[in-house]
This record gives sequence, C-alpha cells and structure tokens, in this order.
Amino acid sequence: MTEGAQRVSDLPARLYAARLRARARWRRLSVTLTVAACLLALIGYLLLWHTSLIAVRGIKVAGVKSITAAQVLTAAQIGSGGPMAALNTAAAAARIERIPQVASANVRKDWPGTVVITVTERQPAALVPDARGYQVVDSGGVVFGQVAKPSKGLPVITVSAPAKAADVVPGALAALRALPSGVSKQISAITASDPYAITLRFTDGATVNWGGGDDAVDKARDLVALLRIGGGRHYDVSAPDAPAMS
Repeated sequence: MTEGAQRVSDLPARLYAARLRARARWRRLSVTLTVAACLLALIGYLLLWHTSLIAVRGIKVAGVKSITAAQVLTAAQIGSGGPMAALNTAAAAARIERIPQVASANVRKDWPGTVVITVTERQPAALVPDARGYQVVDSGGVVFGQVAKPSKGLPVITVSAPAKAADVVPGALAALRALPSGVSKQISAITASDPYAITLRFTDGATVNWGGGDDAVDKARDLVALLRIGGGRHYDVSAPDAPAMS
C-alpha cells in the first residue's frame, strides 16, 4: 500500500481522535467555567449578605400623620449599616403594622443603600364610649386610639345595652361605609338598643331608622333618594323595599 493510500485509510481514525481531544478540552473548560461561576456566586453572596460593602445607608419614611417617623423606625428594627441584601422587607413591614394607627406598611429597597418605608394610617370613622372616654375606631371597627371627649366630625356610636356593643358597632360602621361621604359627614350620632334597632342622627336633628346592619348598600341608596326629595325630619330605611319619611 502506498503512503498516500495509507494516509487516506487513517483519516477517519485521525478525525475521531481529534473529536475526542476537542470533547476533552470542552469538558475541562466547562468544569473550569462552572467552578469559576460557583466561586464568583459564593463571593458575591458573602459580599452582599455578610459584609457592609452594600449596606443600609439611609431610611426614608413617608405617609406618617398622627404618628412620627421615629415610631415607625423603632418598630421596623432596620439597623443602619446592615447588609441591604439580608434585609427582610416583609418582616419589617409586619412589625410596623403592629402599631395600632397603621393600616398597612410597605418596605422596599432602593439600591444601592436606601430603604423606603411607606405607611398608610388608619382613618377614624367613629367614636365608641368606654370607661376612659371614647375609643377611636376605623371603618372596619379596629380600635386605634383613645380620646377624653368627642372629636368634631366623628359620630358617636352609643349602645344602650353595653353588652351588645360588639354586635351593634359593626352594623353602625357598615352604614357609614355604605353612605356617600357627603352624607356620612353629616351624621353626628348613632344610637341602638340592639343590633336591629340602629338609629342615625344628623347634625340638623333629623333621624334615620336604619334597622340592622344588613342590606347597607340598598338602605344607603334609599336614604340618598329620600334626602334628595327633602322636607323630612325622620327617615325610615329599615325595610329597603319600603323606604319612608315624615
């Protein structure tokens, strides 16, 4: 066999050997790249989570009115100088929401080093008398304050049988939520002897027999319609299908 013919017959073997060498080189390169990536990830994790390289440098608080930013910061328990990446924003928000006046809180990271806290405070809806004065409640019935005497613009919910207050107050608040703000702001007092005998009193002395806390939306619609007619001193929407005024 000639030399040229021998080279031709060896060609497949040489090509196969070249492919094996190329695969081996690629495997070595892949392993090297994988190890390098893991090392970089580990270094990045250590730098971000366990050092002050990218740390909390400042905290901004927004939305506070009746409480102070200092109260929010104390509740948040976010240490200045701690790693930004390690900050648990959900846990910080949950701690802030333990403040009675706070309805909700949002904590976010503004990279590279600022934490922004946005607070939504509870809005007073009514006052409920107690032994110390008046409890301030929001529209959901959550008590978040105490005052010695009635505050202007907030209706007082008075229950003749104190033991039934827990059943009456939700129905009274349902009435306030269902009414348009222009109407609810005119209500100065809400009285009841039981959960199905709720009476609303307007600042001008007019009264509304509201009945129970059910069908609040329908009752509110009927009351607004009667107020548009005008001329009444007593309105009865306890039965939404048969509203009346006198």
